[in-house]
Amino acid sequence: MSLSTESSADSLDFSQDEADFGGSLESDQDQDLTITPPGLRTKRRASAGAMVIQRALRGHLRKMSGVFNSLMTPEKRAIRRVLELSRDKGSYFGCLVQDYLSFLQEGGGSQAWQCHASGLELLQTLRQFITQMKSYLRQSSELEPPIESLIPEDQIDYVLEKAMHKIVLKPLKGVVGVALQEFQVRSGAWQELKENLSLAKVRQPQEMGVTDALPPDPVAIEKIRHKFHTMCKLYSPEKKVTMLLRVCKLIYTIMEDNSGRLYGADDFLPMLTYVLAQCDMPQLDNEILYMMELLDPSLLNGEGGYYLTSAYGAMSLIRNFQEEQAARVLSSETRNTLHQWHRRRTTQRTAPSVDDFQNYLRVALQELDSGCTAKTLQVQPYATTEEVCQICAYKFKVPDPEDYALFLLTEGSSQQLAPDTYPQKIKAELHSRPQAAPFHFVFRRDMYFYGILFYHCMFFSLLNVRSGHVCQ
Repeated sequence: MSLSTESSADSLDFSQDEADFGGSLESDQDQDLTITPPGLRTKRRASAGAMVIQRALRGHLRKMSGVFNSLMTPEKRAIRRVLELSRDKGSYFGCLVQDYLSFLQEGGGSQAWQCHASGLELLQTLRQFITQMKSYLRQSSELEPPIESLIPEDQIDYVLEKAMHKIVLKPLKGVVGVALQEFQVRSGAWQELKENLSLAKVRQPQEMGVTDALPPDPVAIEKIRHKFHTMCKLYSPEKKVTMLLRVCKLIYTIMEDNSGRLYGADDFLPMLTYVLAQCDMPQLDNEILYMMELLDPSLLNGEGGYYLTSAYGAMSLIRNFQEEQAARVLSSETRNTLHQWHRRRTTQRTAPSVDDFQNYLRVALQELDSGCTAKTLQVQPYATTEEVCQICAYKFKVPDPEDYALFLLTEGSSQQLAPDTYPQKIKAELHSRPQAAPFHFVFRRDMYFYGILFYHCMFFSLLNVRSGHVCQ
C-alpha cells in the first residue's frame, strides 16, 4: 500500500475524510452508542397516529440500512465488523480494547502522561498495542465471519491497521495530544521551541541555508499553514503523512517553477526548514513525532519515510537554532537518532504472545457508605492477587488496606481470591469459556455478610446506575 502524492489531489475531499477528524461528525458505523440510564428516561405516551408513522419510518429505515450494507465494499464491511467486536464487552478483544481506552482516559486523560516517562514512550506503547491487537485478531476465532472470507490475504494487514486507527487512535486523539504537549511543557522543550521558532522566523532564506531557489510567497505560506492545520485535526498517521507529502510536493513545485530547474534533497531540507519557521506552528514537532512512531512500518520505506525524516530534520534544526548562526546541516546526533529510529521501526519482530495482551484489569471498589467506584489498572499477566491488592490500595487511596481483599463476583456467587492466585489468568480463563458469563473483580472489606445474595443485588444495581458498566 503506497501513499499518493498526485498534484491533482492537492486539496482534501472533506466529504470522504470527514470521519478522519477527531472532533467531526461521524458516519453511523463510527458513532459511539449512548444509552440513557433507565432512571433518566422520560416516559411519553405517543398518539395512535404518531405510532403508525414511527412504525412506517422504522421499517423504511431498516430497508435503507439493508441497502447501504449491501453497497458497502468488502473493506468497509471488515472494518465495521472489527469496530463492532471492539465494543462488545462479552468478547475478549472488546474487553482488551475497552480496558486500554479506559486506562488512558482515566482522570480526564491524566493517566496518559502520568504513567509514561515521555511522549516517545507513550506513542511506542500505543503502537505496540495496535500491533498486538492486529496479531490477536488474526490468531483468534472471535471475528465472525473470518476476515479471510471478506478481503484478500494481502489486504488483511492494511484493513486491520485502518480499523485499529478508528478503534484506538480516534477516541484517544485528544488525550494523546494533551499528553504530548504536557511532556514538552514540563521538560521546558515547549518554551524553548517557541523561542527558537521566533528567532528562525525573522531570518532571511539565505541565512537558513537556501541558495538560489526563491521561497514561497506569503500567500503560499498561508496555504501551507492551512494544510498543516488540517493535518493536525486528523487522527490517522497515514492520512497525516499523505497531507505532509502534499505540502512537500507543493514546496518542491514552487522551487522548480520559480527557477526552472530540478532540486535535490540537499536543497530541499533548508527550504523546508525555512517554510516551517514561517508557519510558526510549534505543535508540528509533536505531529511529526506522532507520525514517526504510529505510522505502519510497511509505509516507512517509501516516500512517507523520506519526507518524515526530512520534516524531523527540519524541526531538529529549528529546535537547536542558535541566534548567532543558523544551523544549515543536520548534526551527527540528529543523523544517528534518525538511523536508530528507522532501524527500530522497520525491524521485524516476532508475533506477540497471549500474555502480551493481558496488561489491564478493571476493578471496582465497593464501600457501604459511598457505593462503588471502578478503575482500570495496569496489571502484568503474572501479578498475584496480593500485588493487585497493593495496587488497588494505592489507586483507591484506602487507609487500611490490610482489611481489604480482592473478590471475583458473578451473578450467583462471590469468591475471595487467594493471595497467590493470578487475576489476569483467571480473567483469561473466564473469557475463554464458550458461554462466558458476566463477572467483576471487586476490592472490598473482608466481611462475611458481603457475600449474601442481597449484597449482590445491591452491588449490581449500584454498578449499573453509577458507572453504566464495569469492564471485566
